[in-house]
Amino acid sequence: MTASTAEKVLKNRTLRWSHPCEFDDTLDVARVCDEKMDNNKQKQIQDAIIDLASNSTVNHNKKNTNKLFKCLSFLMSLSGSDKTSAISELKKEPVDNSNIIADLNERWKEIRNDLRILCLGIEKDNYRLWNEYAEKHKGVVIELACRDDSDSPWLIAKPVEYVNEKDLFLTVEDWAEILSLETNEATKCIFEKCSLRKAKDNEHKWSEQNEWRIPSFCRHHETGSVSDYGVNPNDFSAVYFGHKMDFETQDNLLSLLDGELGHVSVFRCELKGSQKISFKKLK
Repeated sequence: MTASTAEKVLKNRTLRWSHPCEFDDTLDVARVCDEKMDNNKQKQIQDAIIDLASNSTVNHNKKNTNKLFKCLSFLMSLSGSDKTSAISELKKEPVDNSNIIADLNERWKEIRNDLRILCLGIEKDNYRLWNEYAEKHKGVVIELACRDDSDSPWLIAKPVEYVNEKDLFLTVEDWAEILSLETNEATKCIFEKCSLRKAKDNEHKWSEQNEWRIPSFCRHHETGSVSDYGVNPNDFSAVYFGHKMDFETQDNLLSLLDGELGHVSVFRCELKGSQKISFKKLK
Protein backbone atom coordinates (compact mmCIF):
# COMPACT_ATOMS: atom_id res chain seq x y z
CA MET A 1 0.00 0.00 0.00
CA THR A 2 1.02 3.66 -0.21
CA ALA A 3 2.66 5.37 2.77
CA SER A 4 -0.40 7.58 3.27
CA THR A 5 -2.69 4.53 3.35
CA ALA A 6 -0.37 2.79 5.80
CA GLU A 7 -0.60 5.81 8.09
CA LYS A 8 -4.40 5.54 8.12
CA VAL A 9 -4.29 1.77 8.69
CA LEU A 10 -1.92 2.08 11.65
CA LYS A 11 -3.67 5.09 13.20
CA ASN A 12 -7.21 3.75 12.82
CA ARG A 13 -6.43 0.01 13.21
CA THR A 14 -8.58 -0.73 10.18
CA LEU A 15 -8.27 -2.33 6.75
CA ARG A 16 -10.35 -1.49 3.69
CA TRP A 17 -12.53 -4.09 2.02
CA SER A 18 -13.74 -3.07 -1.45
CA HIS A 19 -16.46 -3.78 -3.96
CA PRO A 20 -15.09 -5.21 -7.25
CA CYS A 21 -15.83 -1.89 -9.00
CA GLU A 22 -12.81 -0.52 -7.09
CA PHE A 23 -10.45 -3.13 -8.55
CA ASP A 24 -7.99 -2.33 -11.33
CA ASP A 25 -9.13 -5.30 -13.44
CA THR A 26 -12.42 -4.83 -15.29
CA LEU A 27 -12.74 -8.61 -15.80
CA ASP A 28 -12.42 -9.36 -12.09
CA VAL A 29 -15.37 -10.97 -10.26
CA ALA A 30 -17.80 -11.76 -13.07
CA ARG A 31 -20.96 -9.62 -13.15
CA VAL A 32 -23.05 -12.67 -14.02
CA CYS A 33 -22.29 -16.34 -13.41
CA ASP A 34 -22.59 -17.15 -17.07
CA GLU A 35 -23.62 -14.85 -19.89
CA LYS A 36 -22.56 -17.33 -22.58
CA MET A 37 -25.32 -19.87 -21.98
CA ASP A 38 -26.84 -21.46 -25.08
CA ASN A 39 -28.65 -24.71 -25.90
CA ASN A 40 -25.39 -26.53 -26.57
CA LYS A 41 -23.96 -25.60 -23.18
CA GLN A 42 -27.22 -26.50 -21.46
CA LYS A 43 -27.01 -29.95 -23.05
CA GLN A 44 -23.41 -30.30 -21.89
CA ILE A 45 -24.48 -29.35 -18.35
CA GLN A 46 -27.29 -31.90 -18.43
CA ASP A 47 -24.85 -34.64 -19.49
CA ALA A 48 -22.38 -33.57 -16.80
CA ILE A 49 -25.08 -33.81 -14.10
CA ILE A 50 -25.97 -37.33 -15.25
CA ASP A 51 -22.29 -38.32 -15.22
CA LEU A 52 -21.89 -36.82 -11.74
CA ALA A 53 -24.87 -38.80 -10.46
CA SER A 54 -23.64 -42.04 -12.03
CA ASN A 55 -20.05 -41.83 -10.80
CA SER A 56 -20.83 -42.92 -7.25
CA THR A 57 -23.52 -45.10 -5.72
CA VAL A 58 -23.40 -42.98 -2.54
CA ASN A 59 -24.35 -39.71 -4.26
CA HIS A 60 -28.01 -40.24 -3.43
CA ASN A 61 -27.10 -39.97 0.27
CA LYS A 62 -24.74 -37.03 -0.19
CA LYS A 63 -25.43 -34.10 2.14
CA ASN A 64 -26.65 -30.76 0.76
CA THR A 65 -27.73 -32.17 -2.62
CA ASN A 66 -31.23 -31.43 -3.85
CA LYS A 67 -34.04 -34.02 -4.07
CA LEU A 68 -33.87 -34.29 -7.86
CA PHE A 69 -30.15 -35.11 -7.81
CA LYS A 70 -30.58 -37.62 -4.98
CA CYS A 71 -33.35 -39.31 -6.94
CA LEU A 72 -31.22 -39.40 -10.08
CA SER A 73 -28.25 -40.82 -8.17
CA PHE A 74 -30.47 -43.47 -6.58
CA LEU A 75 -31.83 -44.54 -9.96
CA MET A 76 -28.28 -44.74 -11.31
CA SER A 77 -27.32 -47.02 -8.42
CA LEU A 78 -30.13 -49.41 -9.37
CA SER A 79 -29.27 -49.62 -13.06
CA GLY A 80 -26.83 -52.51 -12.66
CA SER A 81 -25.75 -54.06 -15.95
CA ASP A 82 -28.08 -51.72 -17.83
CA LYS A 83 -26.38 -48.63 -16.40
CA THR A 84 -24.73 -47.62 -19.69
CA SER A 85 -28.04 -47.90 -21.56
CA ALA A 86 -29.85 -45.97 -18.83
CA ILE A 87 -27.30 -43.13 -19.01
CA SER A 88 -27.55 -43.06 -22.80
CA GLU A 89 -31.35 -42.82 -22.66
CA LEU A 90 -31.28 -40.06 -20.08
CA LYS A 91 -28.94 -38.00 -22.25
CA LYS A 92 -31.16 -38.29 -25.34
CA GLU A 93 -33.89 -35.96 -24.12
CA PRO A 94 -32.80 -32.38 -23.39
CA VAL A 95 -33.90 -30.84 -20.12
CA ASP A 96 -34.52 -27.09 -19.97
CA ASN A 97 -32.49 -25.68 -17.05
CA SER A 98 -32.65 -22.09 -18.27
CA ASN A 99 -35.09 -20.90 -15.57
CA ILE A 100 -32.98 -22.36 -12.75
CA ILE A 101 -29.78 -20.90 -14.23
CA ALA A 102 -31.44 -17.50 -14.77
CA ASP A 103 -32.61 -17.51 -11.14
CA LEU A 104 -29.09 -18.30 -9.90
CA ASN A 105 -27.68 -15.55 -12.12
CA GLU A 106 -30.07 -13.08 -10.50
CA ARG A 107 -29.08 -14.29 -7.05
CA TRP A 108 -25.42 -13.74 -7.91
CA LYS A 109 -26.11 -10.20 -9.16
CA GLU A 110 -27.75 -9.38 -5.82
CA ILE A 111 -24.86 -10.93 -3.90
CA ARG A 112 -22.28 -9.09 -6.00
CA ASN A 113 -23.93 -5.72 -5.28
CA ASP A 114 -23.11 -6.10 -1.58
CA LEU A 115 -19.69 -7.73 -1.95
CA ARG A 116 -16.68 -6.46 -0.04
CA ILE A 117 -13.35 -8.17 -0.66
CA LEU A 118 -10.02 -7.84 1.13
CA CYS A 119 -7.15 -8.53 -1.28
CA LEU A 120 -3.95 -9.89 0.24
CA GLY A 121 -0.54 -11.03 -0.93
CA ILE A 122 1.55 -13.88 0.47
CA GLU A 123 4.92 -12.56 -0.75
CA LYS A 124 6.43 -9.54 0.98
CA ASP A 125 9.22 -9.48 -1.63
CA ASN A 126 6.99 -9.54 -4.72
CA TYR A 127 8.63 -6.85 -6.89
CA ARG A 128 5.53 -6.49 -9.08
CA LEU A 129 3.27 -5.71 -6.11
CA TRP A 130 5.76 -3.22 -4.65
CA ASN A 131 6.00 -1.48 -8.00
CA GLU A 132 2.26 -1.28 -8.72
CA TYR A 133 0.63 -0.80 -5.32
CA ALA A 134 3.34 0.68 -3.07
CA GLU A 135 4.19 3.84 -4.98
CA LYS A 136 7.03 2.22 -6.93
CA HIS A 137 8.83 1.16 -3.72
CA LYS A 138 8.10 4.38 -1.79
CA GLY A 139 5.25 2.69 0.10
CA VAL A 140 4.71 -0.03 2.67
CA VAL A 141 3.89 -3.70 3.20
CA ILE A 142 2.01 -4.49 6.41
CA GLU A 143 2.26 -8.09 7.56
CA LEU A 144 -0.66 -9.76 9.34
CA ALA A 145 -0.19 -12.55 11.87
CA CYS A 146 -2.24 -15.71 11.33
CA ARG A 147 -2.52 -16.74 14.99
CA ASP A 148 -4.35 -19.90 16.02
CA ASP A 149 -5.64 -18.17 19.16
CA SER A 150 -7.19 -15.34 17.14
CA ASP A 151 -10.65 -15.10 15.62
CA SER A 152 -9.29 -12.86 12.88
CA PRO A 153 -10.42 -13.50 9.31
CA TRP A 154 -6.91 -13.98 7.89
CA LEU A 155 -7.20 -17.66 8.73
CA ILE A 156 -9.99 -18.12 6.18
CA ALA A 157 -8.23 -16.34 3.32
CA LYS A 158 -8.17 -18.41 0.11
CA PRO A 159 -6.00 -18.21 -3.00
CA VAL A 160 -7.35 -16.71 -6.19
CA GLU A 161 -7.82 -19.22 -8.99
CA TYR A 162 -6.30 -17.86 -12.19
CA VAL A 163 -8.10 -19.17 -15.27
CA ASN A 164 -8.02 -18.51 -18.99
CA GLU A 165 -10.19 -15.55 -19.96
CA LYS A 166 -12.57 -17.72 -21.98
CA ASP A 167 -13.24 -19.81 -18.85
CA LEU A 168 -13.81 -16.84 -16.56
CA PHE A 169 -17.47 -17.70 -16.20
CA LEU A 170 -18.62 -20.97 -14.66
CA THR A 171 -17.61 -24.12 -16.51
CA VAL A 172 -19.90 -27.00 -17.44
CA GLU A 173 -18.50 -28.99 -14.50
CA ASP A 174 -19.11 -26.05 -12.15
CA TRP A 175 -22.74 -25.85 -13.24
CA ALA A 176 -23.23 -29.62 -12.80
CA GLU A 177 -21.98 -29.33 -9.22
CA ILE A 178 -24.09 -26.23 -8.52
CA LEU A 179 -27.31 -27.68 -9.98
CA SER A 180 -26.90 -30.81 -7.86
CA LEU A 181 -27.07 -28.74 -4.66
CA GLU A 182 -29.88 -27.29 -2.58
CA THR A 183 -30.54 -23.64 -3.37
CA ASN A 184 -28.64 -22.15 -0.42
CA GLU A 185 -25.66 -24.43 -0.98
CA ALA A 186 -25.73 -23.66 -4.71
CA THR A 187 -25.62 -19.94 -3.92
CA LYS A 188 -22.64 -20.44 -1.58
CA CYS A 189 -20.85 -22.42 -4.28
CA ILE A 190 -21.38 -19.65 -6.84
CA PHE A 191 -20.22 -17.05 -4.30
CA GLU A 192 -16.95 -18.85 -3.68
CA LYS A 193 -16.17 -19.70 -7.30
CA CYS A 194 -17.00 -16.27 -8.71
CA SER A 195 -15.37 -14.15 -6.01
CA LEU A 196 -12.15 -16.19 -6.08
CA ARG A 197 -11.78 -16.55 -9.85
CA LYS A 198 -9.79 -14.21 -12.07
CA ALA A 199 -8.61 -14.21 -15.70
CA LYS A 200 -4.86 -14.71 -16.15
CA ASP A 201 -4.70 -11.95 -18.80
CA ASN A 202 -1.28 -12.32 -20.43
CA GLU A 203 -0.99 -8.55 -20.92
CA HIS A 204 -1.35 -7.67 -17.22
CA LYS A 205 0.04 -10.94 -15.82
CA TRP A 206 -2.35 -10.93 -12.86
CA SER A 207 -1.30 -14.46 -11.89
CA GLU A 208 2.14 -13.14 -10.89
CA GLN A 209 0.49 -11.39 -7.94
CA ASN A 210 -0.31 -14.70 -6.19
CA GLU A 211 -3.31 -13.00 -4.62
CA TRP A 212 -5.38 -14.34 -1.72
CA ARG A 213 -8.83 -13.02 -0.79
CA ILE A 214 -11.37 -12.83 1.96
CA PRO A 215 -14.84 -12.12 0.51
CA SER A 216 -17.45 -10.58 2.79
CA PHE A 217 -20.37 -8.14 2.62
CA CYS A 218 -21.14 -4.54 3.43
CA ARG A 219 -23.01 -3.76 6.62
CA HIS A 220 -26.71 -2.85 6.39
CA HIS A 221 -26.21 0.85 7.11
CA GLU A 222 -23.34 1.30 4.61
CA THR A 223 -23.44 3.06 1.27
CA GLY A 224 -20.70 3.46 -1.28
CA SER A 225 -18.25 0.82 -2.46
CA VAL A 226 -15.79 0.39 0.45
CA SER A 227 -15.96 -0.73 4.08
CA ASP A 228 -13.34 -0.18 6.77
CA TYR A 229 -13.23 -3.02 9.30
CA GLY A 230 -11.30 -2.95 12.56
CA VAL A 231 -8.14 -5.02 13.10
CA ASN A 232 -6.93 -6.45 16.39
CA PRO A 233 -3.61 -4.63 17.10
CA ASN A 234 -2.02 -8.01 17.89
CA ASP A 235 -2.73 -9.09 14.30
CA PHE A 236 -0.20 -6.56 13.00
CA SER A 237 3.13 -8.40 13.07
CA ALA A 238 5.55 -6.43 10.87
CA VAL A 239 5.92 -3.34 8.69
CA TYR A 240 8.25 -3.13 5.69
CA PHE A 241 9.29 0.24 4.25
CA GLY A 242 10.13 0.52 0.56
CA HIS A 243 13.75 1.18 -0.34
CA LYS A 244 12.76 4.51 -1.99
CA MET A 245 10.77 5.84 1.00
CA ASP A 246 12.10 9.17 2.27
CA PHE A 247 13.31 9.19 5.86
CA GLU A 248 10.82 11.84 7.02
CA THR A 249 7.94 9.58 6.00
CA GLN A 250 9.70 6.60 7.55
CA ASP A 251 10.15 8.40 10.89
CA ASN A 252 6.49 9.47 10.86
CA LEU A 253 5.34 5.86 10.44
CA LEU A 254 7.83 4.61 13.03
CA SER A 255 6.31 7.00 15.56
CA LEU A 256 2.97 5.19 15.20
CA LEU A 257 4.47 1.84 16.18
CA ASP A 258 4.30 2.23 19.95
CA GLY A 259 1.77 1.38 22.66
CA GLU A 260 -0.57 -1.28 21.30
CA LEU A 261 1.65 -1.58 18.24
CA GLY A 262 4.95 -1.61 20.12
CA HIS A 263 5.40 -5.33 19.36
CA VAL A 264 5.42 -4.80 15.58
CA SER A 265 8.73 -5.56 13.88
CA VAL A 266 10.03 -3.01 11.36
CA PHE A 267 12.17 -3.58 8.27
CA ARG A 268 13.44 -1.47 5.38
CA CYS A 269 13.75 -3.03 1.95
CA GLU A 270 16.99 -3.18 0.06
CA LEU A 271 17.22 -3.91 -3.64
CA LYS A 272 19.85 -6.42 -4.72
CA GLY A 273 20.03 -6.81 -8.47
CA SER A 274 17.23 -5.61 -10.72
CA GLN A 275 14.24 -7.13 -8.88
CA LYS A 276 15.55 -9.05 -5.86
CA ILE A 277 14.35 -7.58 -2.57
CA SER A 278 15.96 -8.20 0.84
CA PHE A 279 15.20 -6.68 4.24
CA LYS A 280 17.18 -4.86 6.92
CA LYS A 281 15.67 -4.92 10.41
CA LEU A 282 15.15 -1.49 12.00
CA LYS A 283 13.18 -2.51 15.10
